[in-house]
This record gives sequence, structure tokens and C-alpha cells, in this order.
Amino acid sequence: MLARARLVIVIFAVGALAGCATSDDGAGRFLVQPDKYQLYSCRELAEAAQAIGTRERELEGLMTKAGPDASGRFVSTVAYRPEYLQLRGQMNELRRTAAEKKCKFGPDAASGPRVSDQAIR
Repeated sequence: MLARARLVIVIFAVGALAGCATSDDGAGRFLVQPDKYQLYSCRELAEAAQAIGTRERELEGLMTKAGPDASGRFVSTVAYRPEYLQLRGQMNELRRTAAEKKCKFGPDAASGPRVSDQAIR
């Protein structure tokens, strides 16, 4: 019984550490439903990209404001990072769908200037 409990703990620990090794884009893809934007028109894709870009910038600002020290990184990771990763996944899905539909807008242009990734990590 004790051996089984240890095995379960080891499996969870390995899974948690493997999650740390994934990229932001990989984690974002995991959090977004595939083909979520398939029924959107190009105009709706552009509007969604603009809204997502705005929220991403807000979260980037909050994560930067939390600070680079350990407590600030902890707050950013717990409070802001899950939503940020989900938004990145949604933006990737928007880009993919826009490319498939040959939409003329650029989701990158809709999201505006980006803060350096170093401020986020």
C-alpha cells in the first residue's frame, strides 16, 4: 500500500515538472478548443483579436507591475499567468483560422505593441 502511494506521488511530481518544461505556446494550445473560431467571419476574427490583444496587454502590465522578485513572480504565476496563457492560445488559434480563411487583417497588428517576454517571465 505504501509503495502504491509513493508511485502515485512520483507520477504526479513528474507530470507537474513536465508541465514546467512546456512552452507558453504549447500550454496555450492545450487550453484552447481547436477550431474555436471556425464559424467566425473575417470581421469577427479581427474584433476578437483586438479584444484578446487588449486583455493580453493589460495582463502583461499587471505581471510587470507585480515585480521581478520571487513574491512578484509567484503572484504573476498564480493570478495572471493562466489567463495569459489561455489568451495566447486563443490568439494562435485566431491567427491559424485567419490564415485558413485568407483574411486581410493581421491579428498581430490588432494586438498592438508587445511588451518584451523578459518582463513576463
